Amino acid sequence: MSDTSTRRAVRLAGTVLASVLVALTVLTYLAYNDAFADTKPITVVSPRAGLVMEDGGKVKFHGLQIGKVTSISYANDQAKLELAVNAKDLRLIPSNATVRIAGTTVFGAKSVEFLAPQKPSDSSLRPGATVTAEAVALEVNTVFENLTRLLGRLDPVSLNATFTALSEGLRGNGDNFGQGLVELDQYLDQLNPKLPALQQDFRQAGQVGQIYGDAAPDIVRILDNLPALSRTVVDQQQDLKATLLAAIGLGNNGYETLAPAEKDLTAALQRLRAPATLLGRYSPEIPCTLQAISKALVTFTPLIGGVRPGLFLTNSFPLGAPVYTYPDSLPIVNASGGPNCRGLPNIPTKMQNGSWFRSPFLVTDNAYIPYKPLEELQVNAPDTLQYLYNGAFAKRSEF
Repeated sequence: MSDTSTRRAVRLAGTVLASVLVALTVLTYLAYNDAFADTKPITVVSPRAGLVMEDGGKVKFHGLQIGKVTSISYANDQAKLELAVNAKDLRLIPSNATVRIAGTTVFGAKSVEFLAPQKPSDSSLRPGATVTAEAVALEVNTVFENLTRLLGRLDPVSLNATFTALSEGLRGNGDNFGQGLVELDQYLDQLNPKLPALQQDFRQAGQVGQIYGDAAPDIVRILDNLPALSRTVVDQQQDLKATLLAAIGLGNNGYETLAPAEKDLTAALQRLRAPATLLGRYSPEIPCTLQAISKALVTFTPLIGGVRPGLFLTNSFPLGAPVYTYPDSLPIVNASGGPNCRGLPNIPTKMQNGSWFRSPFLVTDNAYIPYKPLEELQVNAPDTLQYLYNGAFAKRSEF
């Protein structure tokens, strides 16, 4: 009885141990295949996937694996890759990220790499999104295929003749060929810094071509007129010769005349710089002044006789100007305020607002005390002799 119980216990323990081992194996397999990982699907569309891209390929971002390729299918000359990306890593990929299918080596297995742009988007890539691969790394079989196609179109005899002629031409000219390569390298070193300017010139060449295209009818018309122009020059060659000889003689005579006064002419031009500058500053006043003179001649011609001799005047006796006093009447050369036409060329000749129109004037800084006209009669004012010989405040009894 005890032996039977012992055998049952051993069998039960073996069964439990085997079950545990199987469970551990299954769990290990599932964990290795990311069965318990939280992944999100992403679809990548590419012109091709590559020969060494298989299910289970790595999906990388910044060089770290963030998922794997679950399936690859082909439709309409395009490869469709289904990716399983870790949910926690998907939030780190910007929505405007691009995809590249590349491998670490030429013969190595390829992987899907997400590339962040220079200006990443603020939003992240959403589950189920479809991304188009921008580039697929070149494979050796593609190179061999293109090379085989090229070699199939070449004639071996012609190729051999070409290589033979090339070898004969280079034999004994190695030094010259090497010197040519050195000079070419120097030219390229000088040309490389100027490539941006050259590219800018090429871009502007299109605009220049457009301008010449618009002017093409005029250019063709000029070319059509060239034969007539050439015939005219040939017919008038004697007159043209005489004109050129006269121009040469005029130039020689002018040089002989002006050469002795060269320094004086230069000095005169230098002295003219200041008045010419001042005249240029006040040049806007010249047209309106001339126009005002023209109008004034028409307006005031009847007042000074016109077609009938005589002069029409309105006389009055205004108060005189204030007498000179020191230092109140000392001048200040500090006036400015041009150019300004002051209402010219319009010349008012009628009353405005019930009073006679007074022409506009400019208040300038030309005296220590502002000018104030006399408003009352001045009695016993100093005369001219007092100013000239004894001062403004001398008494008459001193003469």
